[in-house]
Parts: sequence; structure tokens; C-alpha cells
Amino acid sequence: MAMFLEGKLGVGIRGTGQVAVQHAEAIAANPYVYVAAVCGRSKEKAQLLIDKLAPGAKAYDNYEDMLCDAKVDIVVECMPNYLHAEDSLLAFKAKKHLVLEKPVGITPEEVDALYKAATASEQKTVVSFLCRWVPLVANLKILVDSGAIGDVYYAGADYWHGIKPTFSSYPWIRKKEFAGGAMITGGCHAADIARYLNGEVAEVCAFATRARDDFDFDTTLSASVRFVNGSVGRLSACLDGLAYPYQFNIDVLGTKGAIRNGKLYSKELFPYQDDWVNLPMIEPNSGSVDHHPFKQEWDEFVSSIVNGTPVRSTVADACRSMDIALAVTESALTGKSVLVKQR
Repeated sequence: MAMFLEGKLGVGIRGTGQVAVQHAEAIAANPYVYVAAVCGRSKEKAQLLIDKLAPGAKAYDNYEDMLCDAKVDIVVECMPNYLHAEDSLLAFKAKKHLVLEKPVGITPEEVDALYKAATASEQKTVVSFLCRWVPLVANLKILVDSGAIGDVYYAGADYWHGIKPTFSSYPWIRKKEFAGGAMITGGCHAADIARYLNGEVAEVCAFATRARDDFDFDTTLSASVRFVNGSVGRLSACLDGLAYPYQFNIDVLGTKGAIRNGKLYSKELFPYQDDWVNLPMIEPNSGSVDHHPFKQEWDEFVSSIVNGTPVRSTVADACRSMDIALAVTESALTGKSVLVKQR
């Protein structure tokens, strides 16, 4: 393993947009890593990011050249969705650790290829399903796993993000060939959280509509889901919401209580409770990338490399969440229930 700067791991950032900036800032805040290289669509764009946040890093406009750089131990994939799988497979081939933006892929074939490569690789990986690091979600996971609301019989999540023309990804996120679809590009967060809190999904039945014509795919999807454990629930993704703020909803109902976003009802924890208890902590209710917990993701990922500790969202694990998003997309297109692939 190459460590060329004061014993630190070198990072190569693939991309120069807003998400790449957030990764660069998170890298700068961790004492074990540094930005060794940046690869943009042009060296000029790469150099702009370097001048701002990573002085001394090398600029590339060819991704495979960056992968050959011996100073790069870790690759961060921040390109548009349709490049995620292709670029990640090259990173695995080059034996680089991988930080991958969601979605891991936009087709079943891409996700299958990533899952196969990830399970065969000895390299460390993490996927930016960043809701898992949000304080509210982290605490809800503890509550559900500890039995605070009993046995879960319903779990659902909603990703409602009205994509405005001012959104940095607007030029490409409107095209299915680049984004994959509403559930794949954004709704995968909802699929991931429902699965994170309540386990694998067995089957979905979805419907779709749209309230805008500047996208070439249906922008609102809603799915009923059946979990492997016998519980049921619902997932939705909406990119149409230009008339209201970003919203990420989480609902979990159990035999001894319930969770609704940042509210908890649990007689197990509060025997004399007669109304919801508010959980005063950060919720996943912003679509702004500078609100997302990149630093927490990086700290956990670097610890996994340095100390061998676990990561809560690896590529292999994220593929299972993408299987749900892909099944919802297929169901909405075909009008039929779809069984979710079980890996």
C-alpha cells in the first residue's frame, strides 16, 4: 500500500462538481488521508478544484492514467450515475479502495457486475448512502434493533426532492440514459433506509406518474413492498416537488410502538408516555450536499482501512438496496409485481 505524504493514504477524486468538493473537504479533515490527484473532464477543471482545496495534487483528464498513479490508494467516484459502475469496475481492477457515490449502477447488469467485483475484491469500499450516518437514522437503527417498538410490521420511506433547473446535476439528471430514473437516482435512499431499518425486501408493486415534462422519465413513483420477514410497507420517490421543500419521511410501526420521522412512541422506554416524544437531533431533511455527513462517512471508511473496523454501507451491501430500486422501476414500467433479487 502506497503512502507518499507523511504516512497518509493518497486519494484520487474522479469528478469536480459539488459532491467532489464535499469529499475533498472531508478528506482534508481526516488526518490519515490527503488528495493526491483529481481527474476532471478537463485538466483545467481538475486544477480549479486542486487550487481551491488540494494544493499539490496532480490534475488528470484521463481516468485510467489516474488509476495508474502509484500515489493513489483510494478512488472517489463522483461522476454522473451512468459512469459509476464502469469507473468502479476499473478501480477494482486497479486494486484501489473505493468510495462510490450512489447509485452503484443504473441497470441490473451494472449492479450484478459491481456485486461480483466487490465480493471478489479484498479492497475496502463504501457507498454514499449518507442517510445512514445522519444522527436521527443512526439512533432509529439502535431503537429498532433494541426492540424499543417491538416487532416491526410496517416500514416505509419517502424521498421527495423537487429538482430545480438551478440544481447542479439538472442538465443530465433529466435523462434516463444518464440518471436511470426517479427511484434509481434519488429514491434509492428511501429503499436503502427501509432496508437498513427492517431488512430485505421480497416483492414490490409500483405505480408511476409525472407532473413535469422537462424529464424524459416518470418523476413520481410509489410502491407497496413486502419484506422477507413478513412485514409490509411503502416506498416513494418524487422529483416533482417544486412547490414545497425537500422531505425525507421515515415510518416504522411495531407491536410495542412507532416511529414517525423524528418522533417516537414507545411504552417500552417511556411507560407513562401519552403523546409522541420528539427526538432532538439532525434529520435527513435537506437535498443540499453541504448538509450531508461526508466527514462521518470518511472517518468510518478510513478507520476500516487503518483499523479493520466495519463500514455500514459497502458496495456489496449497497447493491442489495439498488436491487429494490430497480425492482420498483421495473414494476412501475410493466404494471406487474416484481420479486426482488436475493443475493
